[in-house]
Amino acid sequence: MKLFFAYHYERGLADGRHEFEAEEDFSYVNQFFAVGFDAELMPRLELELDFHYERNNWTSGIPEDERNGGHENIFLGNGRLLYKLTNQTALTLSFQRGNRQQNFHQTHFHNTNVGVGIIHRF
Repeated sequence: MKLFFAYHYERGLADGRHEFEAEEDFSYVNQFFAVGFDAELMPRLELELDFHYERNNWTSGIPEDERNGGHENIFLGNGRLLYKLTNQTALTLSFQRGNRQQNFHQTHFHNTNVGVGIIHRF
């Protein structure tokens, strides 16, 4: 079994953010968290599960900017089964579900992906 945790912090500063004529400021603070779990269920069958959370806070100081005080939350979950046919080849079945919310557009997006694949290492 393997377990992992990850954290990322990023600060982005837009060019021209202090100019009087600016109508938008895309400056932001981004924080990203992830946790994952990999396990061998049987000698040839592996399960991978992971969850990601991302938070973006826009730091615009322009009163008319739609992003002033804005934030966004992104949630993403993944699952994958991997069946090893040989040491170089495996079959995969994967599922991914995402959710994104922005408070300045009052939008809420959902995304679901299902995949079937083959991995071959040369």
